[in-house]
Amino acid sequence: MNQLLTRRALVKGACALGALALLPPGLLHAAPIGDPETIDLAVSPTRSTKLLIWKPASPRGVVLFSTGHGSWPERYARLISVLLGEGFVVLAPLHVDSMHYPEREKFTFLSSFTERLADMRATAAHAARAFPVLPVIAAGHSYGTLTSLCLGGALPNFKGRIPAVKAVLGFSSPGKQPGLVPDSAYSSVQVPVMMVTGTADALPPVMGHATPASEHLFPAETAPAGTYALVVEGGDHQLVDDAVRFPRTEAPVKLFVEAYGLGDAGARRKLDTWKPSAGDRWTLRKAQA
Repeated sequence: MNQLLTRRALVKGACALGALALLPPGLLHAAPIGDPETIDLAVSPTRSTKLLIWKPASPRGVVLFSTGHGSWPERYARLISVLLGEGFVVLAPLHVDSMHYPEREKFTFLSSFTERLADMRATAAHAARAFPVLPVIAAGHSYGTLTSLCLGGALPNFKGRIPAVKAVLGFSSPGKQPGLVPDSAYSSVQVPVMMVTGTADALPPVMGHATPASEHLFPAETAPAGTYALVVEGGDHQLVDDAVRFPRTEAPVKLFVEAYGLGDAGARRKLDTWKPSAGDRWTLRKAQA
């Protein structure tokens, strides 16, 4: 599929993602993470956005974080808290599809996706200047997981790959959205991936395509560089802020970012033998030869 066809198909696919990815208001404020540093990030000669930066006392790595459609970075306090605890600086741009972006109505679904990738390129460039010696990973939720996977090499026609990104952590990835996420979407991913979802992470039909819970594992089932997948019993699309179930994801998330973000061989051995809570499912796939 050439780039033109992919971009045309993106209109329908992104519409579907837009309807399913926005978290309900009033959630995602449980974990105290402090106020971020906020700077104006120049994305292009004609556009800037806000970049939110949470920095631990002793930074060891960098996370480029992409939010779900319509959402904003402060809403991911639980996950950001875990990443900060592991010594990662978290840099999260305010995407143009966010409910908090002041000119949101000027962007179509097609343009908002390409602008997301532009946001992440600008964020990565800022990280390289501000934290030049720290290793880099990408993370996201829902539409932000797709964005983060592009930084690792997914959907290569969109040229989202950022070479500094060493691994991708995703919660509740998009399913096989027609046109946007074809069967080959993740065959070009060049870095290890960890996908976290739940047995109730099913979404109703949008644009004629329903997303069963099993489809959120698609990246972990097809990315070739080695993948991990955690399926939490009863977890839904808001697992990333589920006060009861999110804690069951913390141990493998910590091991993954230590293993593949910080290059900790001991953490990798522990991750490969980690056992989930009763009722949850944990799988791993070795890198393809």
